[in-house]
Amino acid sequence: MGFAHIVTPTLPGFQLLNADEISLPATSFQFLQALQGPAIIRIKGKTRQRRAVITLLHGNEPSGFLALYKLLQEKFQPFADTTFFVVSVLAALEAPGYRYRALPQHKDINRCFKPPYSDEDGHLAKQVIDYLVDLAPEAIIDLHNTSGSGPAFSVSRRLTAKHQALASHFTRWFIHTDIELGAVMEVPFCCPVVTIEAGGAQDDIAHINAYEGLKSYLSEENVFTQRQHIEVLGQPRRLEIHKEASLAFAERPVFGASITIRQDIEQRNFGTTQPGDILGWVDHAKLEHFRLGGHQRGELVEHYFSADNNQLTVTKPLKFFMVTTRSDIAKSDCLLYFIEAD
Repeated sequence: MGFAHIVTPTLPGFQLLNADEISLPATSFQFLQALQGPAIIRIKGKTRQRRAVITLLHGNEPSGFLALYKLLQEKFQPFADTTFFVVSVLAALEAPGYRYRALPQHKDINRCFKPPYSDEDGHLAKQVIDYLVDLAPEAIIDLHNTSGSGPAFSVSRRLTAKHQALASHFTRWFIHTDIELGAVMEVPFCCPVVTIEAGGAQDDIAHINAYEGLKSYLSEENVFTQRQHIEVLGQPRRLEIHKEASLAFAERPVFGASITIRQDIEQRNFGTTQPGDILGWVDHAKLEHFRLGGHQRGELVEHYFSADNNQLTVTKPLKFFMVTTRSDIAKSDCLLYFIEAD
């Protein structure tokens, strides 16, 4: 790979690599295998300005890493010195590859960017924070995929012109949220940080979105020049499922399942779901299987959803995004995000 595996007081377990010294393997997965663990890859730019990109925080979200591999293949030179973080390499390598967000028995690292940083995953998150603080880039992009199919969109806790300009390199959709999960975008860095969801992890268009967006972000002399019109979606909620509930995805109620969600629910990403549209079915406990995340005081699940006749529907027009049809993610994270439709 061109660099020895290094361990220092500030970067335990990371490989620190310069792009021009990497002997690139024939495939992106072979490159991932060669990394063997978390890596920081530095690409020299045309200027000494600094930008940063975080990829593969989740091992099942490959688009950012695939885009990095393609840029390295092309020997692409960005406008600014660029530092790539490739984080959950071991989870991505776990058979069959790009299946697991995190290794079994490990936490989702994108829920660990907050104190106390006391376990292995929290410690790794703290190393990323410390390195970025020392690096002091002018902007940070955190590249992800959604687990279900859907268009690219961005997420940020701040709604400034600079944040929207960063998002515009990748997408026109900008989600402004105050939900606190321990994600890297919540860290108060001294520069704008925006999360990009490039699209579904299994969709080729998501890999294209990540690659083309990165080239735009890395090529622009003024990275805060807005590239397209931005549509802001404000303050989403999360529909979460209690751990005790059993979950199935099918086109009719599954016997014994607490909740059955329609298999085609991800087709509702960024569309408007109307009252009467059937999302799935629930047993006798009805809405008790669900809770709201990111809600305001006094808000309840039944303000937005109904289970009349054991059919799961909405009580008012809602716009869904980040809908998943993976049971493990739906239960460990959430089934979907939503806002009220205009």
